Amino acid sequence: MFSRKKFEKYTADFMREEGEGSFMLLPGDGRIAISAPHSVSQTRGGVKKHSEPQTGALAMMLHESTGCPVIVKTANFGDDANYDTVSPYRDALAFYVRDNGIRYVLDLHQLSPVRKTGVNVGTGNMKNVPDKDFFFTAVASFVKLKIGPLVVDVPFSASKPETVSSHIARECGISGLQIEINSRLLMPVVRHVTDKETGAVLEKYDYSMCSSVLKALERIVTEMNRR
Repeated sequence: MFSRKKFEKYTADFMREEGEGSFMLLPGDGRIAISAPHSVSQTRGGVKKHSEPQTGALAMMLHESTGCPVIVKTANFGDDANYDTVSPYRDALAFYVRDNGIRYVLDLHQLSPVRKTGVNVGTGNMKNVPDKDFFFTAVASFVKLKIGPLVVDVPFSASKPETVSSHIARECGISGLQIEINSRLLMPVVRHVTDKETGAVLEKYDYSMCSSVLKALERIVTEMNRR
């Protein structure tokens, strides 16, 4: 079940970027691992870029609800794990994948809220997904919960060799998907509700879309662990 308090706490934690190390890898069970390489700000070509803290929150909640292993960035060490030629984050994930029989990796990102796209599934033009059932399961999970519009490989295909999903698919011989979720879906809708007793107008924070996103991701993890 979605917990607003947990989601807000984890999001705030990642926004503070107070991790002692660059990243944190939490071991788990099953055949699928979750990655959130932009959960804190990153530095690309000397330019600091905005964080995607809700991806870190989703990863942590997936770890709690499904027991799957997760890796998240916890501090900006002047790097970008989804761009740099050399990345300790990707190396650690690859080592864990090989050592623990992981067959699938979901790499979570956020889209700008000004975009019309709801979910962008990056497959590297299908080169990163030798197991096509992984792709179809992911797409079906979002479609079933009416999360969209959903597009594939546009505008982000995850085809560059330094992206997490491409690197892991190539180096470990498994399937990797990059899932870009519109930030709009991960932020509450503020609704104004009138209190029946006092007549006061109250603000209610509606996280229903974010809850649906978490459910879709949980379904992907559960389905792929059954394979």
